[in-house]
Amino acid sequence: MIKNRLNTVSSFQLFQMVRYGTLILIGIVFAKSTLSQSAIGEFETFVFLAGAVSFFWLNGLLKALLPLSSGQKESSAALFSSFVLISVFSLLVGILLFLVYPVFSGFLLKGKQVPELNLLVFYLVFGVPANLSEYVYLVKKKNRALLIYAVISFSVQFILVVLPVILGQTVIWAIRGLVVSAVLRYIWLWGMFVYYAEIRFSKSFVKEHIKLGMPLVAATLLSGSAQFVDGFIVTSHFDESTFAVFRYGARELPLATLLANALSSAMLPEFGKKEKLKENLQKLKQSVARLIHFLFPLTAVLLLASKPLFPVIFNPDFAESATVFNIYLLLLISRLLMPQTILNGLRQTRQIMFAAFFELVLNVSLSLLFVQYWGIAGIAFATFIAYLFEKIYLTTVVRRNLNIRLSEYHPVKYYLFYSLGIIAIFIFAESVFP
Repeated sequence: MIKNRLNTVSSFQLFQMVRYGTLILIGIVFAKSTLSQSAIGEFETFVFLAGAVSFFWLNGLLKALLPLSSGQKESSAALFSSFVLISVFSLLVGILLFLVYPVFSGFLLKGKQVPELNLLVFYLVFGVPANLSEYVYLVKKKNRALLIYAVISFSVQFILVVLPVILGQTVIWAIRGLVVSAVLRYIWLWGMFVYYAEIRFSKSFVKEHIKLGMPLVAATLLSGSAQFVDGFIVTSHFDESTFAVFRYGARELPLATLLANALSSAMLPEFGKKEKLKENLQKLKQSVARLIHFLFPLTAVLLLASKPLFPVIFNPDFAESATVFNIYLLLLISRLLMPQTILNGLRQTRQIMFAAFFELVLNVSLSLLFVQYWGIAGIAFATFIAYLFEKIYLTTVVRRNLNIRLSEYHPVKYYLFYSLGIIAIFIFAESVFP
């Protein structure tokens, strides 16, 4: 029965839920353990830096791969060629990080050392390309296999990261466990290539991949860097303990991010088929409607419950994280607007890049201003405003350039009703639980 309900969208959404659920469980175990806030901050800094130097080009290249793969008669050369391209980027970034690490420690980390630099470089070289595994399953529509992979790989990651902490070891052993789990996923990916007989390299595909991917890399760098800009502003203004408080709160609604991003990614190969545009617009609208009816009520509940629950789930030192978390919950309003899916799927990526640039400028400007008045909460507010601006801009681009109205791919009435509702609930929650 479950197998019959699985499709590329639902299986990829479930995969992302398992991934994020693992991170949440690790955070809870750490907060309940004997680790100090400073030690937890060191682990979070390691993960943060690994993402900061790789998220933009990795996500940009993966987003370009999906619509390209839908037009490939043979996916073998496409997938392995993408793996080679991503591996080269990973190696170059690892080397560059090793050479310029004083910039991170001297400026962005207030003079503190980069946590376990050698392990960080090793993690980049092997862990980043391993992220291609789930996209191989997605492109090949191996929905059940994707879920099995998620359960196995993230169960192993959870055990390797938290077991040393439970046994009383220092946080360095948790970092080592994270690196080992990444290497195991890398080995798994090679096994997939061997099993599917897909070890073929195509120079022409790489050229096409780079051509389509570079605007997306730039767009992801500009837009997606907001979370890292936020993090660097925190590290430059506050200590590691405050950084840990910020990171525990700055997580959005997990299901919102996971389900929305997974829906967008899973739809990209479909929008690559231009002859089915109207059908896919309707499919996107229906999928977003289902998410709206589920995620907005859930967000309302979390807004009301977060402040009482945060000190219980983590510990009283993380009480301030709840306010940051509540502000990030409001990002659902922008997450469920998906004009970028249409533009990306139709390979019109330049406007996505421009929108990302405007969003980054707005986010940095407002963050530096708001942090002076509201501390880490002000940084979160700036992110909310910038993200919403980006989606409104792209919605206008889709209407102007493609003559596609918002109502053709988005349930506007439900969306406006729910959006105003959670804003009102946010104001109420912050007033009742100061």
